[in-house]
Amino acid sequence: MASTHQSAPYRPEVQSLGGTPTVPVDIPVCAVFMLLYIIAGVLHFGTFLRNKKVGKKFIFGGMMFGLCKIRIVTLSLRIAWACYPRNIRLGIAAQIFVNIGVVLLYFVNLFFTQRIVRAQHPNFGWSKLFTPLIPIICAITVLTIIALIVAVIQSFYTLHKNIHRIDRIIELYGPTAFSAIAFVPIVIITISTLLRLIPSVRGQKALDKFGSGKMSTKIAIVIPSAALLTLAASLKAGTSYLRQVPLLTPDNTPEPTPWYFNRGIFYGFGFGVEIIILFFYMAVRVDKRFIIPDGAKGPYSYAGGFVFAGESGNEKSRLGQRDSTRNLTGSSQSLQSWGGSTRRGGRSKAPSVISWGGISQADTEMGIGEDGVEPVPYVTTEDGEIARPASIAGAEQEMGWDSKSGKWKLRPVSGMSAVSTAIPMMPREDV
Repeated sequence: MASTHQSAPYRPEVQSLGGTPTVPVDIPVCAVFMLLYIIAGVLHFGTFLRNKKVGKKFIFGGMMFGLCKIRIVTLSLRIAWACYPRNIRLGIAAQIFVNIGVVLLYFVNLFFTQRIVRAQHPNFGWSKLFTPLIPIICAITVLTIIALIVAVIQSFYTLHKNIHRIDRIIELYGPTAFSAIAFVPIVIITISTLLRLIPSVRGQKALDKFGSGKMSTKIAIVIPSAALLTLAASLKAGTSYLRQVPLLTPDNTPEPTPWYFNRGIFYGFGFGVEIIILFFYMAVRVDKRFIIPDGAKGPYSYAGGFVFAGESGNEKSRLGQRDSTRNLTGSSQSLQSWGGSTRRGGRSKAPSVISWGGISQADTEMGIGEDGVEPVPYVTTEDGEIARPASIAGAEQEMGWDSKSGKWKLRPVSGMSAVSTAIPMMPREDV
């Protein structure tokens, strides 16, 4: 984003790929993109409202609607700038809005990444090491945007060479930082998924399944969108480091525009990439795939509570405190099941150490985890055998939540001839 106040006039294309609009070219193109953003905004906002009516708060739908609104304003400013190309204030405003819109997609991808990691590695994903990582990256993004806005405005209203030098450094740092931020989800998800394949790292921990669809599908949604955003940001960053192109040659004839500064590149890798991602997210229904329960906090909170033996209907989010022990035997009926703080008879204020889930009496079959390897929810025992579903004679372990350690625990049960007579024993191991 070079200043227009140089010793020799430079093309505004250096500031933002596409440069100063012209009436014949930019108005029709801007109008087409504006229509696409209006359609995408209506779809995302309509979905956001429908989800809200049924009690599902998917704030990222609102963020994508916000991006559409920002882009409608951006394109309106570019149309106005095309009609009044000598209006410096319109030019400044148009370039500022070009930079601030796409960061919302960075945020969406980063938080989708956070949910994937917390599902694949529940304890690490909620640890003090990983939890602040995504918010810190988002804060850096916001500070970078503020610095870019200040640099763009300042470069138009000063002739001081040292200030121009500082602004130039900021204008190079901004696109470079955005390229790295756009690439972060690819790095984190790749490492997290590869670690999940290592038995010693994965251990006996099941996926904390959330939303609809397989985990592999969620990964296949985030990675391509992050790759597109990285490509667009990297192109802008790369061209920012190239030689500045003067408006006129020494004999006052127009200097040919390099291919990487033409309007096709600007619109295609700017607004075009955003439109593709917006409609892609709508087509794959990210509002269903990446939804988590309200107030989810801590390991295995995404699924709304542990679903014992794959038994649908026993999730904490679907059942109240009284009914959370339905179809279970061996659990303490005076305790609130499925983890967290529990109280006896409403009189004791001290939380229980472990909240045992009991053994299911329902007819269920053993399920297989989304990674195709790990049994859910029964895990392999120390001798390598897989514990059978609790509804079948021979179940050997019961799962409970340790509110102090923040881990699931297993304990053996006796009375193997029938589940209804199973008697829980002492805790055996962490999950």
